[in-house]
Amino acid sequence: MDKKKQMNFNLNNFLLATTDILDYRDCELNNTTKNHSKRIAFVALKLGEQLNLEPRMMFALCAYSLFHNYIDRDNCVVLNIFDDTGILTKIVNFSHHIDETFNKDKKFISMESKSPYIQHMEEIFLDISKPISFWLDLQCENSIVQYIYSTLYDFTTQPTFEEVLKITSLFGNLYEDTTPLLEKCNIMADFYNFEHKDKITFLIAASMLNFGKLSISNSIIEKTTSLDTEEFDDLKANVYNNKKALSAIYGFDDISKWASKHHEMLNFNGYPYSIGENDLSLKDRLMGCLNIYNALTSVKVYRKEYSHSQAIDIMCEMATNNEIDLSIVDDINGQFKE
Repeated sequence: MDKKKQMNFNLNNFLLATTDILDYRDCELNNTTKNHSKRIAFVALKLGEQLNLEPRMMFALCAYSLFHNYIDRDNCVVLNIFDDTGILTKIVNFSHHIDETFNKDKKFISMESKSPYIQHMEEIFLDISKPISFWLDLQCENSIVQYIYSTLYDFTTQPTFEEVLKITSLFGNLYEDTTPLLEKCNIMADFYNFEHKDKITFLIAASMLNFGKLSISNSIIEKTTSLDTEEFDDLKANVYNNKKALSAIYGFDDISKWASKHHEMLNFNGYPYSIGENDLSLKDRLMGCLNIYNALTSVKVYRKEYSHSQAIDIMCEMATNNEIDLSIVDDINGQFKE
């Protein structure tokens, strides 16, 4: 592996780390319950074991289960999920049915479909679900995660940083279009002569910068009037949630740091950690400034976008208050001036 161009990446580790945030959004939009996707993966893998699926199919089945509510998006090639026979779809759909009916009725309800394959899965499920331990494990997140990791073969790959960026951009785009921010980060990374690895990992961090906002209620995200203190505190939690998710991904140490300090201030008045200038690197400061500039020059539900000059004026005032780095503001002004 060329460490300057590639990184170790395990898809299911990535999905398990991000699924809590995705599940929150599913709870709000689809009325599911906490750990919905993990429970589906647990049931699906139990069935897959009994169906003697080979290791790569089991790995794909887990990924499919964890990401099933978004699988209709244009992502199958990116996630390398291939299901030519439809087996994975059948297993995931059946496992989804199990989770829905159990949480609603607390018992097994037969599916309406009576195809031979569905009947076979029902027979398998009734057999594997006899022990009380099955249902206790199904309700324990730690047991589910331990089972998943103990069951799957390690299909860690070595994609290029650009290939990882394609995957993280897909996830980042679930909240908003990350393209404008990535374009600005790309320009400034070149301006500061970042090495290739640092540049692309910086872009990966930018692509996941606001992923944590999926864990915040739409009533807050889409509010057109000022947030009250409690709502603003809830909004601030998105950065913490994002850091928690990204920190659990193998090889994302620097990425999780750069994606979690963009609301910190040089004067210690930022969030969520209230750290100051001594703990904010150039990349931390740059990410924060670019996030502010991108937000100011974008349309929001509560206001129109600011012009470049208006955005720079606001940022200069922030720099005067020792919130952000004036030299970086000047550089951004030079690169993006109208």
